Amino acid sequence: MKKYIWLSLCMILVSGAYSVSGQVYNKGLDNLSTEVRTAFSKKYAVSSEENWARVDHSILISFRSGNEYYDAFFDEKGKWLRTETAIRFEQLPKIVQDSLKTGEFSTWQKGSVLKVELPGAAENYRIYVYSKDWNEMEVNFDKSGKRII
Repeated sequence: MKKYIWLSLCMILVSGAYSVSGQVYNKGLDNLSTEVRTAFSKKYAVSSEENWARVDHSILISFRSGNEYYDAFFDEKGKWLRTETAIRFEQLPKIVQDSLKTGEFSTWQKGSVLKVELPGAAENYRIYVYSKDWNEMEVNFDKSGKRII
């Protein structure tokens, strides 16, 4: 079991490296537009260790608040799009855990879990799962346990 967990962690890190390989992270928020800096500061008044990068047509700001690390996404005009936070499987709502344990992915290895906060106080959960053949899939659920496709 530890071998599979270690292998899945390595796969996540490698796949993450490929997805951010074209991104250049900038320390601090100084080189961001005033609109994005203002929107970020308004939404997250207490933050530290800020870094940012352009991802597609949005700005990703990685930061720390208290003991937690977050990834917040804003558009070029400073509109907040979403914030992602890594959480443990046990922190998922029970109904989402049950969906993963008994649904179509019950035999798949569970990997990283992200809580995704969206405008309008909506929350989703993104879970990376791996088949026995190590096929990776990203599955998303709303907080009621319904799979989002």
